[in-house]
Amino acid sequence: MARDIKFLVKDIQDATVNAAREACVTIMNGLVEAGPGYTGEFSSAWYAVEKGQEPGGPRSSDGLYRYDLRNVPKSRFKSSGVWFEIVNGAPHAAEAMDLVPYIYEDFDEQDPVKTQKRGYRRDGATRGDLTGRGPNTSTAPVDWWPTYNVGGALSRDLALGVRRGFGKARGFGK
Repeated sequence: MARDIKFLVKDIQDATVNAAREACVTIMNGLVEAGPGYTGEFSSAWYAVEKGQEPGGPRSSDGLYRYDLRNVPKSRFKSSGVWFEIVNGAPHAAEAMDLVPYIYEDFDEQDPVKTQKRGYRRDGATRGDLTGRGPNTSTAPVDWWPTYNVGGALSRDLALGVRRGFGKARGFGK
């Protein structure tokens, strides 16, 4: 019986790792959908890292990035008692998340990978803060980041990812 319990504990640990990884994938894909997407660089820079660690940079800039389990290594979830964060490693992440004022960047105009809104951005405004008619663009609403976090989408994506992860475990779910 002790041997069976030992294997049960291992199965529960494996299922928890799978659930955490699936939740990260679902949340990162939710952030891609909710956030801005001009070139795709920002959408490809989400990482699950141990608290306090730095993420890598953008993976790609050819459209919106689609995350899967290859983007969340199992090794990141082996330590017990360690908290993980999902963070963006794009150089302009704070601007894309409207945490700091937008700084105009002179870059080659191209078709954005998401639908854009046009308007006027006053000096010192954030990326998504557009009013009226004007030459400035935004591919996500000004409040996309707090809306995703506290508007229910983060909780929904977390629950969906955990259900997917536990559902793949032997002896758990269907």
